[in-house]
Amino acid sequence: MKLGIIGCGNMAGSMLTQMLVNGFVQKEDVMASAYHEKRRKQLRERYGIAVTDDNVEVAQDADILLIGVKPQEYRNIIMEIRSVVKPETLVIAIAVGVTMDGIKDLFGKPVKLTRAMPNIAAQVGEGVTGFCTNFYVTDEDKEIIVHALESFGKAIEVAEKDLEVVSSIGSAAPAFVYIMIEALADGAVAEGLKRDLAYQFASQMVLGSGLLVRDGGIHPGTWKDMVCSPGGTTIEGVSVLEEKGFRSALIQAIRACVKKSHTVADQ
Repeated sequence: MKLGIIGCGNMAGSMLTQMLVNGFVQKEDVMASAYHEKRRKQLRERYGIAVTDDNVEVAQDADILLIGVKPQEYRNIIMEIRSVVKPETLVIAIAVGVTMDGIKDLFGKPVKLTRAMPNIAAQVGEGVTGFCTNFYVTDEDKEIIVHALESFGKAIEVAEKDLEVVSSIGSAAPAFVYIMIEALADGAVAEGLKRDLAYQFASQMVLGSGLLVRDGGIHPGTWKDMVCSPGGTTIEGVSVLEEKGFRSALIQAIRACVKKSHTVADQ
């Protein structure tokens, strides 16, 4: 299985790390392209993979072709490689606002296409990736795709119309969580706790709470109610969050991300 990567930035690099760790591919079967020699050197030294500045070289031999460039770059990249992409190549596109129909039209021919939206937690093998496939992807192809995506976390198939929402809650929202962790730690530090301990407690709390929602089969509101004892400290804190619009702010933030994603490709 030969993996080609065009646009091996932070996200694609995180995916590649776990693909190698989990044995989905071997380093000798991976080739990535990068415009700058400095980046090619970094990829070569970090992963031990073949690197080039030629996108065509990457695309022509790939069984799976991962395209991780910015949405605005898709047209130029696909126009460059479309003549060498084989009918059996599985193309995985990582970009907001770029539709499968739009990508297929750029190729100008049938292509086995997957749109995937992973998140930064792929770096530690705990990512969540929403994905959708087009008509040309067979059941056998999809097994390969899921195997690839699950090498760095959980893969969930969704309708393409939902992919921008999935991207916002899965890929953008980690930034909101990091802000929350930092703020929680700041509050603890303000009350005298050492910062390193504050970050340990806050981050582990988020990890454990997420696992309970994911695996516990219980509505998150129910978990919240279980923690909030009558007249206790937790409900006091919850009342402050409600007063300050915490819930509403998160809702509005997700909706703002979705709105922005619909315009990114046109910028």
